[in-house]
Amino acid sequence: MDRYIFQKAINKDVDEILILIQKRIKWMDENNISQWNKTNYLKYYPKNYYEELVSKGQLYVVKYGNLNSVIGAFALLEQDKCWNDSSQSYYIHNLVTDIGVSGIGATIIKFCEQIAIKHGKNKIRLDCQASNHKLNEYYNGLGFEYVGMVQEGNYTGIKREKKLNL
Repeated sequence: MDRYIFQKAINKDVDEILILIQKRIKWMDENNISQWNKTNYLKYYPKNYYEELVSKGQLYVVKYGNLNSVIGAFALLEQDKCWNDSSQSYYIHNLVTDIGVSGIGATIIKFCEQIAIKHGKNKIRLDCQASNHKLNEYYNGLGFEYVGMVQEGNYTGIKREKKLNL
């Protein structure tokens, strides 16, 4: 993780994050992967959504070394509308990485786990499009267990969580 710089996003990062999302959606289309490209993602998560996350201190970016460009981003939330309990958890949302930056997703997840442990959270949670088998296998391989389903509009997702050792 030492070559990556994690920091809270600022408003000027939002445009770069949106470009990463657009590139990722195009990549999903080109690789016949069903995820954001099938759920009107940018309609549900427009620019002002990310600006609000910035104002709340919930949006993070990842940069590489001395480069000032964003190669990954994610929101880390204490509450999520898909989960109806009072678990001491963080919820990873809107995780996006630049195409061709190998291993950055797992590095982001590890960073989120470290923050969660530091803040006394006992679980880290996320959800993923149910039909995206490859991504679900990926999260399973990172220790995220299936805990249920979520349906919101045309999004059908699998809820996953990972228990943390405090």
